[in-house]
Amino acid sequence: MKKLVKGFLATAAVVAGLAACSPAGQQAGGGNGSATKDKTFYLSGILKGTGDKVPYVWQDGDGLVPYMLFRGLLLADSKFETTTPDLAKEWKKSDDGKTYEFTLKDGLKWSDGEALTAADVEFSVKLALKTSVINGIFPATFLKVEGAKDFKDDKADKITGITVDGNKVTFNLSAPVGNFEQIMAQFFILPKHKLEKENPLELNNSTFWSNPVTSGMYKIKEVSAGNFLEYDKNENYEKEKPKFEKVVYNFISDPVLALQDGKSYFYTTNKPQEISQLDTVNTLTKKEVDILYYRYFITNLSGVDGKGNSALANPKVREAILYAINREELSKSIFPEISELNHTGVPTALDAFLKSANKHEYNPEKAKQLLKEANYDSSKPLILTYYYNDQASQDFMQAVSYQLDQVGIKNEVTQITSDATTGLFKTRKYDLAFKGLSSFGYESWYGEYASTNTNFNNITNGDTSFDELTKKLSETSDVKERNAILGELQKLEQEKLLKLNLFTFKNFIYLNTSKVSIPENVQFGNPFYTFDYKFETWDAK
Repeated sequence: MKKLVKGFLATAAVVAGLAACSPAGQQAGGGNGSATKDKTFYLSGILKGTGDKVPYVWQDGDGLVPYMLFRGLLLADSKFETTTPDLAKEWKKSDDGKTYEFTLKDGLKWSDGEALTAADVEFSVKLALKTSVINGIFPATFLKVEGAKDFKDDKADKITGITVDGNKVTFNLSAPVGNFEQIMAQFFILPKHKLEKENPLELNNSTFWSNPVTSGMYKIKEVSAGNFLEYDKNENYEKEKPKFEKVVYNFISDPVLALQDGKSYFYTTNKPQEISQLDTVNTLTKKEVDILYYRYFITNLSGVDGKGNSALANPKVREAILYAINREELSKSIFPEISELNHTGVPTALDAFLKSANKHEYNPEKAKQLLKEANYDSSKPLILTYYYNDQASQDFMQAVSYQLDQVGIKNEVTQITSDATTGLFKTRKYDLAFKGLSSFGYESWYGEYASTNTNFNNITNGDTSFDELTKKLSETSDVKERNAILGELQKLEQEKLLKLNLFTFKNFIYLNTSKVSIPENVQFGNPFYTFDYKFETWDAK
């Protein structure tokens, strides 16, 4: 990777999209017959579900999409190094890093006119703690708030470490969280008056997402199931208004065609087939973003039936799987130009990478030997699953299936048809799952190993060996100290092999600059997270 985004933690999803039907209005004619600028901004992405809902913002980050509709207390810059006020007008941090006081702006309103208050902030944190299908970085962070664990476990009806006083909300932490401000810049505040009666465990399926009240620069005007979402300006948005009068989010089947036909002005991808096609479209400007985006296998040690996985329980079996997969060849042939081999949670090009790390170079004979030593029972097929729809991922899974079979690991390949988070962490009908993770720091990668991780403790059987080190990492900002901790974490992850490292991926952003004017000072960062796109400065050409 050329230059990895500096920063901090992370969790989920690509800028969304939708089907080839959209409201009319590509080029409106003026009263004198002359053409005027079309003040509509078009987005697109692959259809999710029935296409009748806004993406669930805590689960599907989708970058630009939630940024237009929802807001956090703070707003991150494109490198996730600094934060600026958003819903908060100011904040204070104690010298010991354990207390944060946020003061909200006066007169904030939701798009339906209801007041947006500090009570919404407290409610959102409570909801995040109770929600199982969620971006895992939020519960992991909020469990550091005093009293949060008791609340999550239904041992208390309030969180003692959160205090609301007028337009101020104060967080008292049990220990410093080095990237707390960056997390709060990713955490969208949701409306208490609309969601307080909802079942937190079903929040992702709530009808709220079909017509949500919003806090961002736009609000929902129309939802055409399977076709498009249309946003209008939010008249209650107090910051500088965007120049585009509306946004149309088209559900599409072919993102390349959508960009070629002008049904999309913005798209993010790391799919080789799409990249090669989009590179030929002369109306598009391409921006490469090097990020911490991992592809790896997670091992379901709890078992498909929840009674334990005897096949994967032995780490020698998990190591054999790594030796059996020709990662280098698959990187070159299936994910060309976008993938680099990844051996630990730290990319090999960085100083913090553990130089002594086992790179598990392709060695099928070694794989067979390890399976023999582990007395591996090959009579029951290993269930491999994935949730990606692109051809490259499908080809990769078939290649892995073949290579595992060659060393004596019989297997079946399935695809998750539910949302990925439910399939991976709730139903868990697999042995190995091909997964992605985007982060802006190592806290999210290693945080998946922590026993407090709401999602992963369901598949790692509550392994606690990483807890002390992940806690230290989350509390440490000194570079030398962090690198030392990362060294120990890498040794431990290679010993445990709870996740099987495969690749890190680059991402590319395509912009239709024949339709949209974007000032030079606008910087682009990790598209899976929210940062300040300065969209209010974008304009139609």
